[in-house]
Amino acid sequence: MSDTTFEVMVQRGDRWIIHSTFDVEQEAVTEAEKLVKTKISAVRVIRNWERGDGRHIEKVLLEKQGAGDDQDDDVRVTSIDEAPLCETDNDLLQKESRATINRLLRKYFEQEILTPCEVMYNYQNLRKLMFHDTLMPTAVDKVAGLHAKATDGDHIEAMNNLHGAIEQLSARAREVEKVDLPAFEDATISEVRDEIRRLNLAEDTDFLTMVALTRVLSSTRNWVGKLDLALKVKGDEKDEAARKMIDDVIADILGSPVALKELLGGSRSFGEAVTLHIDLALGRAKGNRGAADDILELLNPLFGSGLLANSQEAMFDYIVRELRSANSLQRHESDPDPLDGILERLITEQGVIYGTPMVSAIAERGARLRNVGGPRALIEGVAEINSRLIPNFRKLTWLIAVANSGIVEDFGDELYEMMRDAVGDMRALRAFCEPDAKPRDKMATVKHMNDVLAASNVPDEQKAEIGAKLDDGLAEYLVREKVIERIDNPSLHLRKRAYMLVQFCSSGVLIEGKSAAMARKRVVGYLKQPNFTDKLVDDIKDMTTKEGTIRDFYALLQRSGF
Repeated sequence: MSDTTFEVMVQRGDRWIIHSTFDVEQEAVTEAEKLVKTKISAVRVIRNWERGDGRHIEKVLLEKQGAGDDQDDDVRVTSIDEAPLCETDNDLLQKESRATINRLLRKYFEQEILTPCEVMYNYQNLRKLMFHDTLMPTAVDKVAGLHAKATDGDHIEAMNNLHGAIEQLSARAREVEKVDLPAFEDATISEVRDEIRRLNLAEDTDFLTMVALTRVLSSTRNWVGKLDLALKVKGDEKDEAARKMIDDVIADILGSPVALKELLGGSRSFGEAVTLHIDLALGRAKGNRGAADDILELLNPLFGSGLLANSQEAMFDYIVRELRSANSLQRHESDPDPLDGILERLITEQGVIYGTPMVSAIAERGARLRNVGGPRALIEGVAEINSRLIPNFRKLTWLIAVANSGIVEDFGDELYEMMRDAVGDMRALRAFCEPDAKPRDKMATVKHMNDVLAASNVPDEQKAEIGAKLDDGLAEYLVREKVIERIDNPSLHLRKRAYMLVQFCSSGVLIEGKSAAMARKRVVGYLKQPNFTDKLVDDIKDMTTKEGTIRDFYALLQRSGF
């Protein structure tokens, strides 16, 4: 990686934001010359390099004034291919509808630095959108066409339903526009919500709380500032309704590519940006240079603990769309391929994160890499991704997720052949498990994959075949590594050996088949020994203790299925 980069920065309000980063000066200058003709205040090209002592040095190579924020911009409706049905104002307020509106009117929201929430709950913002040339009628027409197609309904009727829902929402927002609502000065959303409830107004308390919140959000003219405000007022985590409101607000903000860039910093490639987005959704984001690190420190634990479920879902939906896009993950063919890191994050021992939509998107990305279209595109994409995964338990995880998704039902034979290959080499579990994993962890991985297989949509015949391979591999590993012999150490007292063997049998690392039978056989061998019970406690003098120890051991046997 070069020590020198060239950053293109644009001015938004009083802030300079990294727009893109280049390795070549001329590429950065060319991009800046394009931007200066668009609706920005100013653009800069900055050379950034790292000295030998680790210090970063910056030099402004170019600065030009743009057309300016007062110039009209050609804001158009963005193309979408699906939209949830909306017949009432409450339908419009749902997360799926807001996400669709965010994509549909992305250029407008980015120009105005607003979110769907700020428009829907704030009459002034909604009115401005409704009277923005032909933007609203065009958007309604596009969505109505999708609705009519999805329901085999009438286009005009679908348009009338949408206009009716918008009018209902507009009337509610207009009705409360002049209502004096509590401010958010040093108050949490839970506290403001309680104050509004005590006012006993006719409108719904949660609706009014969002009106109050979007009033202050709309006065904040940058994306990071909006996130900072939302996180400051988040309040009591036990207040589920209040937390959901903040979750909705954050989901709307993160639906903007510009907001994500301001939050995470610029990226050297599209693949790096996708990786940053995945890390953010998983609650472990480390931003690039220029990132809002203080905001990330607050967001990461909230994402990681699942407290921002809607925002996390919105992020994964965004990532699905990125993977499905035609954008190359690499800027140059000679650059490292970021796909391996993306797959490492998305395909885990538990399955594929975000389920079928992500499985389909990953497969489509694989098909794009093989440059295959038509009926075989997805199965070729599945094979491409499969070829990139190691060790083999990750291959099996991926292939089972594909089987569960149903995206390649017409190519089941090819899919199951890949599964057979994934369990084809189970010797010492070297190819199947992480090579440096501990023996217990290797056994647990095989058992877990057998459980995942058993709960999958794989046909019973293939389940039995692949499951038998897993069981054989685990049984062979027990023999090869002398796992049972190590537990059944002759230098230990019989009681200790028996306890450890029984606990091993119920530890959750054995498959009900050959591997479990081997361990159970050793335990049963002990139980059949003459005078086993006497030998179990022959070193204990106290009769009461002896009886208690025997009872405990047989209770353990019962719990372990003996």
